Amino acid sequence: MPPTGVRRRADLAAALLLLAASTAVAVLALATARGVVPVGDDAVATEFVSGWWWLAFLLAPVPALVARQRRAAARALTVALVGPQFVAAAVCAARYRSSGWGDGLEAFAFLHPLLLTAVATALAAALRRRG
Repeated sequence: MPPTGVRRRADLAAALLLLAASTAVAVLALATARGVVPVGDDAVATEFVSGWWWLAFLLAPVPALVARQRRAAARALTVALVGPQFVAAAVCAARYRSSGWGDGLEAFAFLHPLLLTAVATALAAALRRRG
């Protein structure tokens, strides 16, 4: 087993890498959103966060795999994973409100990071039971 200092540095590096990957997904999803687009006579389509946002779910196994050995590191990785997604949800909701299309339903944008948190936590729990 590696010394504690080495393990902590490895956990920090993993958290920073996961934070960078999750942030990249969030930025990509926000940057590629089309906004308010006319689609015909008096009809518009609104997209303030694109479908790229769902790529964050591909990162959910990372905290789960770490959870098999170190729970504290898995919690830090989960926060690194979902933190940028909550920020993206806040930006999406703010875009809806500032465009005049906000009617309260923009709060549903927060279902994505909440679901991501639940999936990452459930995966970690399932792998911990197997280990």
